[in-house]
Amino acid sequence: MRLLLSLLLIGLSALLLAFLQSTTPSYALLTGPIKTVGQQKDTLSSRTFSIKVDKIIRARILAFTRYGKPIERQSEGVWVIAGVELQTKRETMTIQAAAIKGASGRLYRQSHRADGAPRLASTKMLQPGLSSAGIMIFELPEEDAHDMTLIVSKQPSPQLASEIHVKLDQHTVETRDRAEIGDNGI
Repeated sequence: MRLLLSLLLIGLSALLLAFLQSTTPSYALLTGPIKTVGQQKDTLSSRTFSIKVDKIIRARILAFTRYGKPIERQSEGVWVIAGVELQTKRETMTIQAAAIKGASGRLYRQSHRADGAPRLASTKMLQPGLSSAGIMIFELPEEDAHDMTLIVSKQPSPQLASEIHVKLDQHTVETRDRAEIGDNGI
């Protein structure tokens, strides 16, 4: 009888441990980013920085001047340009990671084909209390260029750090054949 009771307790303990293990979140989930989620019309604030998306432009051709030389980039898909206003709260920092999550759920990081374009947000040093306007440029397939979410963080793959998700409003996306970026913006 004692042996049967011991086996029953061991079996129940094993079931309880298996249940606890299956319901425990993974390490990546526990130490992942601290997300702030909102709409494009709002200024979204995390504990380290805030962002306001002013304008979204879709274009087939991207044009800008780099080191006095005109540059023109065409795309098989579309260029998505986000005009943003950023502000840091406590420390001097840069926004090193930005991506657009397309309709398929895939992430598209900022395009290096647009490096050297004026007013890129990734090149700006943000100072506490001072807002800074800039742009973020992405290249993505046409079929993914709707139902988009802009994801911005201080560092790539943030762990226990702020990450802001801005749901972009499709009705405010301006479509152009050619987007020219100058020192005064888009």
